[in-house]
Amino acid sequence: MLIEITGVTSGTSPYNIYICDSNNIGCFFVSGVTTFPPSVIIDTDNFFPSETSFYLKIIDGAICEKLYLLDCINYIYQNNVVVIFMDDNNYVFQ
Repeated sequence: MLIEITGVTSGTSPYNIYICDSNNIGCFFVSGVTTFPPSVIIDTDNFFPSETSFYLKIIDGAICEKLYLLDCINYIYQNNVVVIFMDDNNYVFQ
């Protein structure tokens, strides 16, 4: 599965982005970002090839941590700071 992060609308730059297993125990650092664009694209198969659920973890410059559980069965998630939708079997964050 591909996850594309096109922006972060809250928190303080820089942002550290991690992909974690469904238990939020095993995590991999993916990218450190100060501005968008460019988008951050994560291929979950590179980290957890047999998993169908993941946590996306974003830690901002103030050490505020946000966790988003992504399940390939769910197609849309929205709260006041993030929109996640499924596009051709890939998650896109806006």
